[in-house]
Amino acid sequence: MCYRPAVNVRFRCRQCRTELEFDVRADTPERSPCPQCGAEIGLRLTDAMRRHNQVDRCAVCDCPTVYVQKDFNRAIGVGIFLTGAALFLVCAWFNRLVEGTLVWAAFVAADALLYKWLPEVTICYKCHAQYRDVSPNPHNRPFELGLAEKYDPLDKRVGAENPAAEWRSR
Repeated sequence: MCYRPAVNVRFRCRQCRTELEFDVRADTPERSPCPQCGAEIGLRLTDAMRRHNQVDRCAVCDCPTVYVQKDFNRAIGVGIFLTGAALFLVCAWFNRLVEGTLVWAAFVAADALLYKWLPEVTICYKCHAQYRDVSPNPHNRPFELGLAEKYDPLDKRVGAENPAAEWRSR
């Protein structure tokens, strides 16, 4: 049997919004208190998660639908894009379009390499819990806007607060 790292789960406590992180192992308890506020956190760990390191549903909120994306900070990605655009504009300003095109090509190549080498992260549509070091699950698909709107915990009619809103940009 080969060694597989435990599934790493990051989420926010529903009470105090402290960012929590734990690794799912065979002996991980189903209930534990939040280290910050003491609120009990119930985890719904499935057999697939414990034995095969696959996420088939969210262990935090029990949402049956999760999505996968590359594990890359969006702010850094936008910064890289803006740097490439600025360098291209500087080259264009000095009428160096060939050099500007080469700058864009270098940034496109860097982006392609990052996309190829970066691992994937599985994210819950409802509570935005993040699962790392997971085995691929063919049932988990890339992000779909329609599903995100279906599972968004923000009730727009009541004006309820979305506990994960400030955490979505990661």
